[in-house]
Amino acid sequence: YIESSEYIALIDLIAYLGQNLSFRTDLNARENFIDTAERRDSILRLARLLSYVPKRNQTGSGLIKITSISTTESVQDSAGVDLSNSIITWNDPTNANFLEQFVAVINAALSGTQKFGSPAIKDTIGGVTTHQYKFATTNVDVPILKFNRNINSQPMPFELVSATFRNENFIYEEAPIPGNRLGFLYRADGKGNQSENTGFFMLFKQGELGFSEFTVTDPSPNTIVSIDKNNINNADVWLYDLTENGTLDNQWTKVPAVTGNNVIYNSLSESIRKLFSVNTRTGDRIDLVFADGVFGDNPNGAFRTYYRSSINNTYTIRPRDMRGVTASIDYVNAKGQINTLTMTMDLQSTVDNATATESNEDIKSKAPQAYYTNNRMTTAEDYQIVPLTQFQGIAKTKAVNRTASGISRYYDLIDPTGAYSSTNIFADEGVVY
Repeated sequence: YIESSEYIALIDLIAYLGQNLSFRTDLNARENFIDTAERRDSILRLARLLSYVPKRNQTGSGLIKITSISTTESVQDSAGVDLSNSIITWNDPTNANFLEQFVAVINAALSGTQKFGSPAIKDTIGGVTTHQYKFATTNVDVPILKFNRNINSQPMPFELVSATFRNENFIYEEAPIPGNRLGFLYRADGKGNQSENTGFFMLFKQGELGFSEFTVTDPSPNTIVSIDKNNINNADVWLYDLTENGTLDNQWTKVPAVTGNNVIYNSLSESIRKLFSVNTRTGDRIDLVFADGVFGDNPNGAFRTYYRSSINNTYTIRPRDMRGVTASIDYVNAKGQINTLTMTMDLQSTVDNATATESNEDIKSKAPQAYYTNNRMTTAEDYQIVPLTQFQGIAKTKAVNRTASGISRYYDLIDPTGAYSSTNIFADEGVVY
């Protein structure tokens, strides 16, 4: 044995290569199990294997109240007062005619034959009577009004979007369509004009709407199209066909990628075949996943997808953070003239629905639990697991079994501890956001 031996150098080299290969084999093996995986890509893929949908960031959104308005149009109230370029404040104690004047200016800016009291749709949302109206805006692109605010000393972009609640019992953003009119709401909770839930409201969301266009020339089953934009939030993704001249055609239906209702097995309706689901990638980028051509259509031709990129963080928006938000829109009045409506808005209540993307540890913990429940709520354990897998903002759930099989639901259950005997039941089951 001598140190200068060439064979000793070869043994050292072989030992190094063996150790390196062993390390990498072990590292790759660890990435195949969700308990030991460390790479974000591996964890996301393993979660999908268990039919779990990892949540991307949830954007902060809510209703902001229009507190004052003005218009360049010559609008008169019942007393003949010209309201052009006058600032009219909601619930103004110094103006006994504020409501009539406020409504007169709103009516002048409404679309078509709409007038206050005759909304496009009407319903009770969250116990509050809610109307939807639309401004006669002149926009040719998606109706969005942008503004910026500092939240917790961090500058953030926000957008006023078109609000609706058509066919739903909650308020949501209308799908982005160029040239669509801007929708807003009137809400009345029966507590008078001084109530924070009575008046005219706009829906706002944190983030910036963007779009990408792509073409599929060779349709194939289970086509995947990647959208390489960071921090796309968990809700705001829309997909349209494009015509030959570049205008939007059919809107595709987004389905959750879970067992029993996805693009592979279509349980929605035989008439709904334009389906896609969204897979989460690292950095909150996404993949659009299409059907197999049997239970849903294969993509073919030109497409445009809209998405909203939002701040990937958990934050709270307080009323003091959104005071004096101003926005102006151009509208066409009944005479076909273009005028400008200026609105000042204030946030009335705290918004705390923004959450960061699910962490690796959360996904590794929730995915096996979601697989165990098989996407149903039957046992008491299911009721404690499923809500946690639906929204990353829930910290903890607790379900109490008050009745059991064989006990009549009409029997007045007496709880020995006295803790649950007089509980008021609001719903059979569900998720509270």
